[in-house]
Amino acid sequence: MADMETFKVFGDQAVGRMFMPDGFSYEDIAAVHVSPLHGRSVALKVSDFDWITVKGGGWNYGGPQVYVSLKDDELVFGLYSSASAQRELAVSNMLRALSDEFPVVMYYKKLTASVLPAKLAAVAQAKFSNGRPVEPCLLYTRLKCPCRVADLMYFTDAQRRSAVAACCAHWGVKDAGYADKFIEVLASRVAVMHLNGFINDTLDYGNVTLLAEIVDYEWVTAPGIRLPDGSEGCEISDERREKELLYGAEICFQLKNLLHEPCNLFDVYAEFIAAYGKINSSFVEKNINVQKMLRRETLIL
Repeated sequence: MADMETFKVFGDQAVGRMFMPDGFSYEDIAAVHVSPLHGRSVALKVSDFDWITVKGGGWNYGGPQVYVSLKDDELVFGLYSSASAQRELAVSNMLRALSDEFPVVMYYKKLTASVLPAKLAAVAQAKFSNGRPVEPCLLYTRLKCPCRVADLMYFTDAQRRSAVAACCAHWGVKDAGYADKFIEVLASRVAVMHLNGFINDTLDYGNVTLLAEIVDYEWVTAPGIRLPDGSEGCEISDERREKELLYGAEICFQLKNLLHEPCNLFDVYAEFIAAYGKINSSFVEKNINVQKMLRRETLIL
């Protein structure tokens, strides 16, 4: 992977140990962050294509301050609630039953389960603007690549080449074929989700890794699991699937642009749909808006 800077946690080893998954040695495992964009999500390297990300540690930057949204009843910045972690774990377990190609949420740890330094007492007792306790936790997810597509904007050209070369080695393709392989893999994963009653209305280049892994499941609609707002996620309509296909193609378009590869959205969309259609052909064939996009008649709005 690209060169990464060691992540420092206050220089306080007692706090830093909280970022170690069960069974890991603080002395042996380096905790790193990949970019300013995902600096709040710490990455732990197990081996070249085996990483663990730890979400919920944003309070380590310059803190401990807790910033609560006044607009949204249950939104706090830099902390991750146990309720969201429980849901993400449940969705991950369902996806894991479908395929081993999805990142695996391992478990979560409530901050109150550890003896915290006095300066973090306010973090552990944080409440949303509606008064409900956040019950902040750290969420541990295992995946193959710690870098998101959006992270590339912070990389130098040399770092981008290094990251792409590592992904190509994993997939067994040449550098020139990286973007095409990424499109194929991401489209196939979206198709598997659609066929099994999942939809991701928040799919963007910040929650897809450079190995086309879809991460961050807290707002993924899954069969029988309520969304964080308490709803069932409504009907998974054709329109929602159309939008996710466009979101997926847009991620691939952004990837190509970040790698300075000439492209246009219609070509990328057609390539994405071709790979998606190998798994979910019936949706492609029957959908009028998808067909219009393929004929370059209009963008889906």
